[in-house]
Amino acid sequence: MSSCLVSKKKFDEQEALAKKSMAEKRDCNEKLDKANADIANLNDQISKLNGEVADLKNKNLTLSEQKDRLTKANEDANKLYESLKNQYQDLSKSSSKDKEKLSLALAEKEATLNDKQAELQRLSDALKEREKRVKDLEASIARKEEALADLKKKITDALTGFASDELKVTQKDGKVYVSLSDKLLFKSGSFAVDEKGKSAIVKVAEVMNKLTDVTLVVEGHTDNKQYTAAKGEVKNNWDLSAMRAAAVTNIVVNDGKLDPKRVVAEGRGEFYPVASNDTPEGRSQNRRIELVLSPDLKEIFKILDNTQQ
Repeated sequence: MSSCLVSKKKFDEQEALAKKSMAEKRDCNEKLDKANADIANLNDQISKLNGEVADLKNKNLTLSEQKDRLTKANEDANKLYESLKNQYQDLSKSSSKDKEKLSLALAEKEATLNDKQAELQRLSDALKEREKRVKDLEASIARKEEALADLKKKITDALTGFASDELKVTQKDGKVYVSLSDKLLFKSGSFAVDEKGKSAIVKVAEVMNKLTDVTLVVEGHTDNKQYTAAKGEVKNNWDLSAMRAAAVTNIVVNDGKLDPKRVVAEGRGEFYPVASNDTPEGRSQNRRIELVLSPDLKEIFKILDNTQQ
């Protein structure tokens, strides 16, 4: 009886140990399954990060949007790394085979995350450089706008004394326009400049002589009425607009002493009206000389080229 009892006791102990081992095995397998599921989830998140990086490279996002996306992507990368570390620590009591498998997975994911973080850092540095260029461009544009407003004021001050129906000074599209009516400059059908108009042209040239970074385009414009003067060198509105532009340009260069390399004469005929040609008043506005003053934009174009690289 004593022998039987001892054997039964040993059997019970062995059975209990077996049950405990089976329970531990089931627990380890469950943890391993969970770890594999988490790793699969991490792979999905890394794929998402890859998409984020590709999206940052290919989409034409604003600087602020790109910075926000970079910041979020970097935070996600850090969360992934911390999650992997925590899983590794939670499973540190698993079997050596499981720990080796998880350790390899951790090392692989960590290397992938390091690559992504390096790429994100490169993109972040590029964005900072681009942001600097944009700020330089904005500052340059602000300086040009200030210079343009100053140019308009100088021209307006120089042309005080002329009536509003004789000339008008405006600022648009990064240029200053001085519109001179035909009644200030020319008799009907003529391209000889009157003395009063000549004085206005010389005043504009005198202002430009003090501003070496400004160029001038002299545009001749007509209404749409067919030119009917006697036969001669002027045959139509194209000719008349070109001859008038050339006459004004000669005054700018010869009387105003402006460097001829800074002046261009253009005859535009009837094709750029500023008013309707259906009324005498509209046709009068269309018969004009436009002095178009343009500041040098090389600095802005240089910054723009660098920003687009």
